[in-house]
Amino acid sequence: GAAVVPEGGPVVSPVDGVVIVAFPTGHAVGLRADSGVELLIHIGMDTVQLKGEHFASKVKVGTRVHRGQVLVEPEWDAIAAAGYDLTTPVVVTNAQKFGGVKAAASRPVEAGDEMLEVTQKDLALV
Repeated sequence: GAAVVPEGGPVVSPVDGVVIVAFPTGHAVGLRADSGVELLIHIGMDTVQLKGEHFASKVKVGTRVHRGQVLVEPEWDAIAAAGYDLTTPVVVTNAQKFGGVKAAASRPVEAGDEMLEVTQKDLALV
């Protein structure tokens, strides 16, 4: 996976796909990309402890999403003021089905930039 240190704005979908997990607290969203890759976006560290305060979720399980679509609108300043680290991990939760996962960049990214490279398993016959 990778991690993003946000500078503001909404959390947007990095892929075209479907929401498969939408935590009622709004602090995390799970997606299944059209490619089959499953992602968990966890907004901030330990933010489940906020019990939904400062998160406005814009999706629910089953919502079809497109790359760049708003998933959650966090109140970043309030979350930081409450003492939480804003670092937002993006984890491939079914990585074992693929050949490899690596960060596509170790530089600042904007919404819509490629941030992960997921490769298929080698299908060579044994």
